[in-house]
Amino acid sequence: YLIDLAHLHGKPVCVGGPDVSSSPHLYADADFQVIGEAEQIIEQFIAAWESGERKGVFIAEKFKIDVTLSPMPRYDLIKFDRYLFIGVQYSRGCPFTCEFCDIIELYGRVPRTKTNDQILAELQALYDHGYRGHVDFVDDNFIGNKKNLRTLLPRLKAWLEERDYPFEFSTEASINIADDSELLQAMKDANFFGIFVGIESPDPETLVQMKKKQNTRRNIAECIHKIYGYGMFVTAGFIVGFDTEKVSMGQAMIDFIEEANVPVCMVGLLYALPGTQLTRRLAKEGRLHNGHDLMKVEQAGDQCTLGCNFDTKRPLRDILADYKAVLGHVFSPTAYAGRLSRLAVMLDRSDRRRDLPDGDMRKRLGGIDSVHKIMRALPEVCEPFWKTFVEVAKTNPRALRYIVMLMALYLHLGPFSKRVISEIDRRIAELDGMPPVRAT
Repeated sequence: YLIDLAHLHGKPVCVGGPDVSSSPHLYADADFQVIGEAEQIIEQFIAAWESGERKGVFIAEKFKIDVTLSPMPRYDLIKFDRYLFIGVQYSRGCPFTCEFCDIIELYGRVPRTKTNDQILAELQALYDHGYRGHVDFVDDNFIGNKKNLRTLLPRLKAWLEERDYPFEFSTEASINIADDSELLQAMKDANFFGIFVGIESPDPETLVQMKKKQNTRRNIAECIHKIYGYGMFVTAGFIVGFDTEKVSMGQAMIDFIEEANVPVCMVGLLYALPGTQLTRRLAKEGRLHNGHDLMKVEQAGDQCTLGCNFDTKRPLRDILADYKAVLGHVFSPTAYAGRLSRLAVMLDRSDRRRDLPDGDMRKRLGGIDSVHKIMRALPEVCEPFWKTFVEVAKTNPRALRYIVMLMALYLHLGPFSKRVISEIDRRIAELDGMPPVRAT
């Protein structure tokens, strides 16, 4: 659509990025395609353009880009007051082999990291441009190269201390981070406060089938609780729709989320991404749907509403019913507030700095006024959220601003979960041969 619109106005189009790299055929109408990591080959595109060429495809050799030569991002172009946080990238790639994941297909299994000087220079640029607050390391697995990371974290701690802690950090990592107390302590010392973890399923057989070996042979809930003990909360990803799931998967997932006290759960239906091991296996088995790699604009959905783009082994209706049950429970105000209360009991912020730096926009978002705004916007959360706020204010005040931040996320998560449930009801009704249920 955007390519056609640009052409309608006589504009040439150059496309690139993960989706273009995974499904270049979907972007065949573009004048130029940059496939793979752009460093180095972007120069070929620029040279071609300047020489008068008006069509071309530029393909990077996979996994060969030297990220130590990546240019400094143009942080000077960012209007910081329009962002809740800023992203920086330390590494690319992941050592694991999860069947459904396209990261290893795009960036490889040998994580490549920037140099310590390089990443500190990027943070210094943010600091010099006046930014203060939350910085997210956008790496797909921050601990993928532990050897290099161990040398970065002490320097990151020293850099923060010298500047009176202008930033605090979050990232994404595999659950085996809980095996390494020394690394958790180093991340705590470097002012990390949140980690996203891909949990996917509480079922060991399903974890084995999806090749997520790092999640097997361990008590995942205890691993998460250990991370809480270092003052970092966990948000997590879950997926419904794997071949090996049992009929009781919905309740098992609910029970696990409650046991682990994961506040924010990104729950989606399994979607076979282009170029993954999963997609290749399903293609061999003849189970992929036609147009499996294209979510049509008119359907206006995502993996939450349009997932399972293949013939499922378990009846699709059962998968959708389980998915609906998980969403309905996890994002009910009472359950959500209950997990926040239990998280606050475990979140050890006792030896962390209490105050945010001047200029951090979150200073005005963590107090009682924010809670009142949330409750005015969503009256159904008033009783459970207020109860949690009062409890945490009394028992763990150093954790309070994180709890309020997670409450604020419910302004999106609550209504969004209702929309997804409505769409799942429509899909179930279609499967039952009934008239579709209209969203209210």
